[in-house]
This record gives sequence, structure tokens and C-alpha cells, in this order.
Amino acid sequence: MTDNVKNINQISKELEKLLKEKQSEYGSFHSTSYVFKNVLESILSAFNGTKVHCPNNIFGLCMIFVKLWRSVTNKKYKKDTYDDINGYNELNRSLKMEENNGK
Repeated sequence: MTDNVKNINQISKELEKLLKEKQSEYGSFHSTSYVFKNVLESILSAFNGTKVHCPNNIFGLCMIFVKLWRSVTNKKYKKDTYDDINGYNELNRSLKMEENNGK
């Protein structure tokens, strides 16, 4: 196995540090994801009169959308916006890997 393939799932030390800081500031991404998913499912199910299912990573996807929208509408480059996009992508990847390990 080449180093490129072996290291493909590793994240940068800077991103790893950012994720740890954000988690200590905002709480668990995984817990927030599941709460958001369940609340959204409840609202959509009640509105539609039928059971609606959302993916576990819907919260992270929504947050990526918000950050992407910010990057489109703000003419000024903001490094933290792109760092946040990378962070949410990594958290979503981690959540999906965790789901796959449980099956």
C-alpha cells in the first residue's frame, strides 16, 4: 500500500485541533446530529401526515450548506468559513464510518 492510500483517511493536525476546540465549545456533533434528525423527522412527519425519515447526517449537511451559502454571498474571503466546511465534512465522514461499523 502506498503512503497516499494509507493516509487518505487521516485528517490534518490543524483540522483535528479545530474539531476538538469546536466540540469542547459547542458539544458533541454526533449527539446534536441525532437530536436534529429526530426533531426534523417529527416536524416533517406531522406536517405530511406520514412517517418521514431523514439521514443521520442531515444536520452536518445543513451546516455545510449554510457555510457554502456564506462563501457565495460574502465577497470577502473568510478562512474560517472554509475551515468549517472541511470540519463538517470530516464530522459527516466520521458519522457515516461509525454507522457502517455498526452494521
